[in-house]
Amino acid sequence: MKTKYQIVILGLTNPFLTKIKDTLNLRLSELGVSLDSLIQIDQDNFKSVYIGNAPTVGLYFGGKATDFPHLDILDIVISGSNIVLPIVSDLEDFQKLIPPSLFPINGVELKDENKIEPLVSRILEVLGLLRLSRRLFISYRRNESTGVAIQLFEKFEKAGFDVFLDTHSIKEGDVFQDELWHRLVDTDVVVLLNTKGFLESKWTEEELARASAMSIGILLIVWPNHTPERNTELSIPIKLNATDFENSKYDFKNCQLNEEVIPGIISSAESLRARSLGARQDNLVTEFMNSAKNQSVAAHLQPDKFINVIHRDGTEAIIIPTIGVPHAFTYNQSEELIKSIKLHKPKGIFLLYNHMYIREKWLQHLSWLDEYLPVNTIKLGERDNWLNKFQS
Repeated sequence: MKTKYQIVILGLTNPFLTKIKDTLNLRLSELGVSLDSLIQIDQDNFKSVYIGNAPTVGLYFGGKATDFPHLDILDIVISGSNIVLPIVSDLEDFQKLIPPSLFPINGVELKDENKIEPLVSRILEVLGLLRLSRRLFISYRRNESTGVAIQLFEKFEKAGFDVFLDTHSIKEGDVFQDELWHRLVDTDVVVLLNTKGFLESKWTEEELARASAMSIGILLIVWPNHTPERNTELSIPIKLNATDFENSKYDFKNCQLNEEVIPGIISSAESLRARSLGARQDNLVTEFMNSAKNQSVAAHLQPDKFINVIHRDGTEAIIIPTIGVPHAFTYNQSEELIKSIKLHKPKGIFLLYNHMYIREKWLQHLSWLDEYLPVNTIKLGERDNWLNKFQS
């Protein structure tokens, strides 16, 4: 059964709507989600198309109005326990631009195109197509770009990201390098500050190599008068000019970016996030499916991006490719996925994840959870053994 996702568009006319739809379609394609899985609903087709129990997100575009439209439809969407995103041009005037029924809801400020990517990411998160955790890793060389690294750490945190910065994110007494690699595994995007001497450090070079090996998207912030090295060519570059820095000074440790440059960097990270997570999921799926084929095990990739594995006696197992480190919410989300697509009872439900560089203490915790939870885990490197046991 193919899951249908609904986006209900209500409120006033908004100049960014076409761009929002185009960006949403692009991110869906990058995530491997069929475009016909998303149903766009407005006041014209609501009665004939809307399904009460389907995954739904509502967008209500506010503005200056004496009589807000579509309030009857808005009430139906809210009463169905769906998330509605109130969208306004200025959060300072929020209650003047939105109907009273949306006053208690945290709104979205959409005043320029840089805000479109964060909005699209939130839409995908609400629909369950993009993981809720928004993790980002800043890679930099301390003696060249500490000031910008801290500046971006603060700005990304404010934008809703869980940001890893070595000087701010590792607790006292923790094993520094082990925790750094563990956090890199669980990140969505690496923001790499590509200064002239970036690759002169073995640690920054290793961060780049590991991120590339794991297909993690790399947003390359290139310093003025510097050409990215050959092994960073697969990254998405943002080339900075001297005028992008305060007082046009960029060649010292505590330099800072001008404020107007930062929204574009955050928007680029948002756009890269879906592509990065989509590529990592595809890698998990491809490796598992190839192993199943080699062992002559019937395995089928479903439209909802899980794998249905069939035993010779007809029993089934569900494999859910999972990006990064499985957490408690990942287990719950997987159960909800199985429930929502109404599969018949499987022999087991399993999260498939890449265990490389995950800290040993966390791997032991996952093994302990496997003994007590209905959803278990499979390490990517142990997929052949699992398939062999499953079909025996």
